[in-house]
Amino acid sequence: MKPYLDIFDLRDWDLTLLERYLPIFSKSNKACHLCAMGPCRPTPPAPHLTKGGGGGVGKCGIDETGFKAREILLDAVIGTSGHTSHAVRLIENLIDRFDKECRVDTGLHTAIATPITTLITGCKPKNMGELRNILTYIEGQLNHLLSSINFGTEASPDDFVSKTLHAGMLDNLAMEVADIAQISAMNMPKGESNSPIIAIGLETVDTSKPVILIIGHNSSVAHEIMHLLESRGIKDKVEVCGLCCAASDSARHSHGFKVIGNQAMQLDVIKSGIADVVIMDTQCIRPDVVAEAGKVNSMLIATTQETALGLRDLTDMPLDKSSEYILKNGTGIILDKKKAAEAALKLVGSGQGPAPAGFKQGAAGSKTPNSELRTPNSFLRIGRGPIRDGEIRGVAPSIVMGEIPGIVGIFGCPEASQKSEVRSQKPEDSIANMFAREFLNRGYIVSTGGCASMDVAKGDLFKDNPDSFDSRNLTNLGSCVSASHLIGACIKIAQIMCHRKPENNYKEIADYIINRVGAVVILWGAFTQKAFSSALGMARLGIPVIFGPMFKNYGIHLIGQDRLWQVKDTRLGDIVPTGPAPQHLLCFAETIEQALPLAAKLCIRPNDTTEGRKIKLKNYIELCAGKKEPLPADINLFIRTYYDIPEGFEQEIRRHLEINEWRPAFIPDPTIL
Repeated sequence: MKPYLDIFDLRDWDLTLLERYLPIFSKSNKACHLCAMGPCRPTPPAPHLTKGGGGGVGKCGIDETGFKAREILLDAVIGTSGHTSHAVRLIENLIDRFDKECRVDTGLHTAIATPITTLITGCKPKNMGELRNILTYIEGQLNHLLSSINFGTEASPDDFVSKTLHAGMLDNLAMEVADIAQISAMNMPKGESNSPIIAIGLETVDTSKPVILIIGHNSSVAHEIMHLLESRGIKDKVEVCGLCCAASDSARHSHGFKVIGNQAMQLDVIKSGIADVVIMDTQCIRPDVVAEAGKVNSMLIATTQETALGLRDLTDMPLDKSSEYILKNGTGIILDKKKAAEAALKLVGSGQGPAPAGFKQGAAGSKTPNSELRTPNSFLRIGRGPIRDGEIRGVAPSIVMGEIPGIVGIFGCPEASQKSEVRSQKPEDSIANMFAREFLNRGYIVSTGGCASMDVAKGDLFKDNPDSFDSRNLTNLGSCVSASHLIGACIKIAQIMCHRKPENNYKEIADYIINRVGAVVILWGAFTQKAFSSALGMARLGIPVIFGPMFKNYGIHLIGQDRLWQVKDTRLGDIVPTGPAPQHLLCFAETIEQALPLAAKLCIRPNDTTEGRKIKLKNYIELCAGKKEPLPADINLFIRTYYDIPEGFEQEIRRHLEINEWRPAFIPDPTIL
């Protein structure tokens, strides 16, 4: 396969997936507004035509299925452009500061620092300049994908889905490039276990000092601020804290940076008035942050072109004048990250000379933190970055055989209102925390990152569980772009176990993952285009994704079709039946009670040994406990021979198998290529 995969290079793989997994377009939109001839309301196709055709069409000729498929491609391109734009801005900042020859460095413990990049492009980038070249490739592909949405271009639902999956793959690539770049240049942890544990929450911030609050994704400004404070010997004079992924990454490269929490807290933290200066980067910024900061007299500095919010650009203004303008007007844009850092420190009186007249001093009692925002007993382990090759070699055989029941990734954007509908919760519990605890107790490898990791941090899970990549261990990989390291780990497992180089070998690696690597990702909470595009890339690589209830009326589901559970046995060359493993690639659950057994089930793979299948089925059965039926109704689909039946359930399962006229099945060496 050629390097730098183009839109059509994996089309045959996508169509193979779509034969097995039916695309269901779940958006509730009925009218198309894409062109000036509309709006049009294409009508659904006939019930027996599941892939389009037979219904009324819009004025351009597209039917309802094609119109909805086109919308999901647009959402995927939007999400991928978000991660790509972040990566571009970040690397340009790093090149400005460290030069394009700044080398890629993820430590001595990995042979391939960029498994996703190498799989897709065939390249092993050595420095920032070469990482920037990868992003140029992504930008070009996004241009072609966006062109496919244009009036009078693509119309086939299957081709729209293929291009959507392509956008998702590019999203995963952009995430990896972004995190590898900042890990290398900012000397963040490089896959080391036992990374530090810090207390997080509003109560960690000393509001008697001037407070600088950073929100967004690019931690470059935080890096500049912490460097200036250290170089001037005044690190203990100012509190620098943050929300969202900028906070997660800032804590990875700067000791003393305070993490308050995730993006769901953003409005309440702003309203609390703890911040003397708010610095905005890009993405996950609330549109009303400027107005709300103004109400509590917090000054605000925007630092990216993507999030200008109608503010005045002060980038080319001398530092004294830009600081004076912000002090007088409350807001301003400074695109130069170092200059923005200098301005923030000048405004809080830690630059050259005392704080300007009129500055609201950070004295005790002068701010109004909301007690409801306090999150007692929250301990977060600093993001560790990639999974080491040695860790992969240690667990790969057990994962492929099923003796480690699976890898569970917990990511996404939590919401303050998330609660379990059935299970009792302690005050420190969150949905993400409950997912992590359940799967850790059952022997899974659990990885998290971004805002979800801050929800997992409620309680002592990070304190109580080691962070090496192994059974019953909990790893915080970093910010949301660090989800790429979990994908990279799956690629490395396939590479090590099938003895294939990853360079330009996407289809074979993806086939190995979907048939043998029991991994699943849970994306719960507020739904964003970035989360959607990330999930699409995972699904294309054979990693199932479960969304929370906000996804049910959004985008696309890829749902397994029962009649098509067949694989090729590589030993004999025969096409043989197999169970629905994994049963879905993109799906949703309404509650945690539905998501837990679903995640356990989606870790089942055709390659499981009998001992591995027993473990996985025991977890699936027990996580379904409490429902009306004593056994999951579909348990017969996952029993290949009587040896698969887990201990303690023999009588019930044998009775269930007899009722469903079950027959033993052949256990293949599976491939769908």
